[in-house]
Parts: sequence; structure tokens; C-alpha cells
Amino acid sequence: MTTAFTVEDLIRHLERLQARGPIPFDVKSGEVFGILCPCGQDRQTLIAILMTMLFPVSGFAERSPLAILGNLGDLRRSMGLVLRESVLDPALTGRENLDFHARLHGLGDEVRRRRIPEVIGLFGIAGNVDAAVETYSPAMMQHLEIARAFLAHPGVLFLAEPTKGLDEPGRREIWDLLRRLNRERRVTIVFTTHDVAEVEAICTRVAVVDGGEVVALDTPDTLRAVMSLDDTPLEFDDTS
Repeated sequence: MTTAFTVEDLIRHLERLQARGPIPFDVKSGEVFGILCPCGQDRQTLIAILMTMLFPVSGFAERSPLAILGNLGDLRRSMGLVLRESVLDPALTGRENLDFHARLHGLGDEVRRRRIPEVIGLFGIAGNVDAAVETYSPAMMQHLEIARAFLAHPGVLFLAEPTKGLDEPGRREIWDLLRRLNRERRVTIVFTTHDVAEVEAICTRVAVVDGGEVVALDTPDTLRAVMSLDDTPLEFDDTS
């Protein structure tokens, strides 16, 4: 399996944001990679750097096609981003939101005519797509957020706490959607969470980040086995 990107010294010193490093890890192409982190501020900082919304201090190094200090335009075009807070316009319909964000991505008329129906079908939003987003359930809104992020066919999909605020059926809907997207489209998926059940449900591998350091990096099954042998529970409370 090839490497999608490798991060070295991700956060060396961001004292104001209460996140420190080094935080080394690599993400393989086609995997679902979870960043399990108990501190809400650290999770936000990590995903903000990976999404290029926050720049690391000098000394940051990354070896990959995702060169954050390189061509930012090319980098962002290769990424799909799902933030903690919705970027959808609640007064517009789902279809109108998709068209608006497709235009923001620079997708031309012909591409938009193909991609918008494609994501409507792929993400199961056909029954609601012509209703105003303000009428959507939280789970359906998240379906639309992920559909929006997939419009440009990104190589890597980054999600910040993808099931935050959802009830159990809604959480499982999003897990199923991400598993299917990864399996059928081979999209590399990276997300942050404090939820152990989430990484166990859908991740290929998980990096456990605590106190600004990667304290473990392996498959969920291996981490669970190691923690059990050490009599250490694999559980985090959300401290955001």
C-alpha cells in the first residue's frame, strides 16, 4: 500500500493553542485513518493544520504530495474537507448548496451537470435534495456535507469529528457511508474524534494522541488487545 502522506514534527510548539509535538504519523492511500484525541483543542488544532487552515511553525516538515508549505492551491484541490461547523446555507436547498460549492471548487458547467446527480445518488439524499437544508435532520445534513466535500473527487477526505451531535442511528448511518465511500471509491479518509467506538467501527488504523504526542499507532484491534493486556481501558472522555 502506498503512502498518501507522511507528517513529521506536525506541531512543534503551538503553546497558545495548547497543542505540542512532535506528532509523527503516516497515512496510507486508501485507508481510513482515525486520530483519537481526548482534548478538544488539540483535535481542532490537528485537523486545522491538516486542512491547511492553520500553518505550523517553522521547522515543520512533510514528505508527500500533500506539501503544505508548497503549492497551496494544488493541495487544496486534492482535498475534501468536512468541518465541525456546517458550511451549508440553511436557506438554500441541498441541490442549490451543491451547485454553489461546485462553483467554488471551479467545476465547469458540464462537470457540475455530471457530479451533482452523482453525489446525490451516492450519498442517499435524493429524497431531500430539493428541500431547504434548514428542514434536514442532523444526520441528513451531514450526508450533504460529505457529498459537498466529495464533489471535486478528492484523493483525501478530512473530517473533523464526523458524528458529533448525532444520535446512535445517525452515527451508524455516517459510519456506513464512510465505509462504503472508502470501499467503493478508494478514497483515503482521515478524521479526528474522541470516540473509541468510532475508530473501532470504521478505521484501518488509529493514532492515539494525548498531551500533544502520538502515544500509540496501530490497528484498532491491536490497540484494544494491548490495552487489555496492560489492564488499561481504551476510552476517552471529550474534554473540549
